[in-house]
Amino acid sequence: MTSNGPGNRLHPKLNVLIWGHDSLSRNMFIRKLPQTFSYLDKELKGHVLEGYNIVGDGTPQALIPILTGSTEIELPEARLSQKSRAHFLNDAYPFIWKDYKRHGYLTGYLEDAPSIGTFQYRLMGFDKPPVDYYLRPYYIAAEAHFKKFLKYCIGSIPRHKIISNYVRNIMKAKKEVPKFIFSFHSELSHDSINLIQGMDVDLEDFMKDLEISGILNNTVLIVMSDHGHRFSTIRETQQGKLEERLPFMFFRFPTWFEKVYPTAYRNFIENKKILTTPFDIHKTLMDILHMTGLETDDQEFKIPNNSSSRQMSLFRIIPENRTCAMAGIEPHWCACLSWKNLEINSAIVRRAAYELINKVNDITHTNRRACAELMLSRIISASSLYPKEALMKFKKSSDMDGRVPDLSDKGGITHVIIQITVETNPGMGHFEASLQYDTKQDDFRINDSEISRINAYGIQAHCVDQNPSLEHLRKYCFCIAS
Repeated sequence: MTSNGPGNRLHPKLNVLIWGHDSLSRNMFIRKLPQTFSYLDKELKGHVLEGYNIVGDGTPQALIPILTGSTEIELPEARLSQKSRAHFLNDAYPFIWKDYKRHGYLTGYLEDAPSIGTFQYRLMGFDKPPVDYYLRPYYIAAEAHFKKFLKYCIGSIPRHKIISNYVRNIMKAKKEVPKFIFSFHSELSHDSINLIQGMDVDLEDFMKDLEISGILNNTVLIVMSDHGHRFSTIRETQQGKLEERLPFMFFRFPTWFEKVYPTAYRNFIENKKILTTPFDIHKTLMDILHMTGLETDDQEFKIPNNSSSRQMSLFRIIPENRTCAMAGIEPHWCACLSWKNLEINSAIVRRAAYELINKVNDITHTNRRACAELMLSRIISASSLYPKEALMKFKKSSDMDGRVPDLSDKGGITHVIIQITVETNPGMGHFEASLQYDTKQDDFRINDSEISRINAYGIQAHCVDQNPSLEHLRKYCFCIAS
């Protein structure tokens, strides 16, 4: 039993360590930081929120909902452009670190690019340090000396290690005092899609040290980004528009967490594939703050989220049918795709069907003496999956505050997913597949992994069934020999 504050608890208060990056989509994080991601995924065994969607344009619109539970427009006026009407953020915004501070936590907010500070570029910022550990004064002073050293270094140290070293020192000091630390790294990723890969090894080493040193034994680690790239040429593509809206959000809990909070943990796992937003992160952080390590806590999480609420805790069940409108996401920020049924006799559907049949026959081609060449018997169903119109029309924000969307983009949809179900002969096999159709190149792309056999093949594949090297053909092969 550990004593920590009023009353006894089974575990001390949980630390919260949030490590953030600017302008990295979930996919870009995985592409550019492969070693770090592999360590987070395979060694730390954390969880990525696969349905995590932004709610506005730019970093403030990503971080303010996490830290306050509200949007900028819902909070007191703080824009520099409003001059005498604007408030400093210390008192105007209900930052979550204030709640943690009231509960005995040491707090920190660390950001490495003062010239584009999240709360200073457009907003009034703070008239006094808002937290116990605040790096902005250091970076303002250090920035004047950066030109004396190699680019992206200060002395012999890569500048990206300044924050990681500082965070490491904070977390190792005063271990008896719980901590809420939010660090945000912009310098390498804000204006480039490639520079960030230069810190992959160091970031992996930092994560390893957090684990080896025991810091993660009592810390909820959150690794995140605010949004995908907004200004690169990738952003002008359909893929880029989707990635802008789908940032990286990863949680890792202490190894004992699942045992102490089985309901909360199970709900979190179920929710990680459901549509979630920065508002939900705020609600989840509030739940973490009030966890006492007692069994009664976990019983609370059996009560589902309020289905009408914009904020939903990840520790409580989130409805599977949650929509962008329910989650507080405006249509042009919604990355959810739309389904449309297609006429099965249309030319595009028939082309897709033959592409699927040809792919299956290509897979069995090297074993044609054993496996019959399949032919299309009939098309059972077809539908298309495509981005919402408002998303494709969004070009940029037409004001510097990111509040007014410019919906003048005429680029149009360049890729559509066509899902099709067919029946083949011989054997009456039913195959379902998702094909990507490039509308500009007028061609299809299909991978083996996207083909499913959705009815039983029974003994139809007996000629490959007992051969380990041919197991992958079982769902495709109709054996010629009886």
